[in-house]
Amino acid sequence: MSSQAVAGTGEARQRISAPSAPKDNWLGFVGDVLNFSGEVLFKTMLRIDGNFSGRVTSTDGTLIISNGARVTHAVINVAVAKINGTVEGDISASKELVLGRTASVSGNVSAPALVVEEGALLNGVCRRI
Repeated sequence: MSSQAVAGTGEARQRISAPSAPKDNWLGFVGDVLNFSGEVLFKTMLRIDGNFSGRVTSTDGTLIISNGARVTHAVINVAVAKINGTVEGDISASKELVLGRTASVSGNVSAPALVVEEGALLNGVCRRI
């Protein structure tokens, strides 16, 4: 399955929406799917619980990758990233990057603030921006 999705911006080919929530409070969510790939642009928050492959972008938003989730061929550019699952690829956070104790990251990471909890695995290059 390949798709492009945008939460809360109206620029989507496919829209993730919550009918009763104001647009500024939309929450994107990728559940436990076998394969989901493409490019995701979001505004406030996106949580990935399943398997995703591709690009994730948000100027001001927070990306949460849950324990057990897997993101491959990743090109992640967000304000805040909280990683508890597996990421294979590059992560750039303009405000903060947190690698939780169950995180496993293979790739380059850059952020002005990096928090690595005990037990997190990081195989790559760290750069402060």
